[in-house]
Amino acid sequence: MNLKETEKDLNPEIIKELGKSKLKVLTNENDFLVKNLKKAG
Repeated sequence: MNLKETEKDLNPEIIKELGKSKLKVLTNENDFLVKNLKKAG
């Protein structure tokens, strides 16, 4: 799926929501990595 093409069809509100959920996923992954690093360290 081409994100650039899809974004043209989505309205700005949906794009904002997508951005927020991407950020949440990234934060969760970072927390997970930090916890594992602390265990390993």
